[in-house]
This record gives sequence, C-alpha cells and structure tokens, in this order.
Amino acid sequence: MGKSELILVLGGLMLLSTFTLSLNRYMVQDQSTLYQSEHVLNAMAIAQQYIEKAEATRFDEDKAATIPSSFTYANNLGPDSGEQYPYFDDVDDFDGFSIVDTLAGYIPYTINISVKYVTLANPDVVTSTRTYFKRMVVQVSSPYLSEFPSNTIELKKLFTYHYFYNE
Repeated sequence: MGKSELILVLGGLMLLSTFTLSLNRYMVQDQSTLYQSEHVLNAMAIAQQYIEKAEATRFDEDKAATIPSSFTYANNLGPDSGEQYPYFDDVDDFDGFSIVDTLAGYIPYTINISVKYVTLANPDVVTSTRTYFKRMVVQVSSPYLSEFPSNTIELKKLFTYHYFYNE
C-alpha cells in the first residue's frame, strides 16, 4: 500500500467521521425538540384538565342567583369553608388553587389557578364588580418548559352565566 492510497483511506475516514458527527448532532437536536414538544403538550393537557373540571361545576355557589348582585363577592372567590379539591361545586372555588402534579411520574408540573370577575368588553382586566363573566387562568410551570418565559404556559377560559327562563 502506497502513500497515495494511505492518504485516500485517511481522507475517507475523515469524511465518514464528519458525516457521522453531523448526523449524530441532528439526531440529538431532533430528540431534544421531541422531548420539548412532549413537555408542552403534557402541560397543556394538565391545564385543559382543570378547565374541564371547572366547566362541570356551576357558575356561582348560590344556585338561585340570576343577577350579578346576588353572585359571590369578588373578595370571597375561592373554596368555601370545608371545600377541598376535587369536591369543588362552582367555578370560583378554583381561585387560589395550587398543586404539584407529576403526570408522567417523574416530571413535576406546578399548577396555579386564579378565577376573577371580568367584563365582556375587557376580559383581560380584572374587576372587583360582580359580573356575568369569570375568567379562569391556569398556569402550568415546569423546569422542562425552558422555551417559555418563566418556564410557564398559561391557558385562559372565560366562563359566562347562562340563565334560562321557563314558564
């Protein structure tokens, strides 16, 4: 084997090494993107789960309440005395709710929920006035949500009071 053949073999090995390293880097990036997407989807599923649980409850504690002045005062939103999750019976019981959930068994997700009165004209501004609208904000945080500010995603849901009059 001559020098020229040795140089060709070494050059081929260098090209193969470069190709292998590039391929490995792309595979690692794809795997990382896949894991990040999985964490985001898990966090969104957790947030949606709590929104759906709230949707299954009443708008207000007082079943007979039909006008805003008879709804729960804004500073009294939250669970009533003796009420604990998962036995909430109205939407605003979720106000101030906080829990750490390990959906996959090993990844911690911190869930914080707030429920406040808002107006239809400006649903992103909290009001102390009782209205027909309550906005739920579900924040899910995890150290694995690194592509989001504060490692947190946030889902919002606007609940409206519906009164059906029957004669």
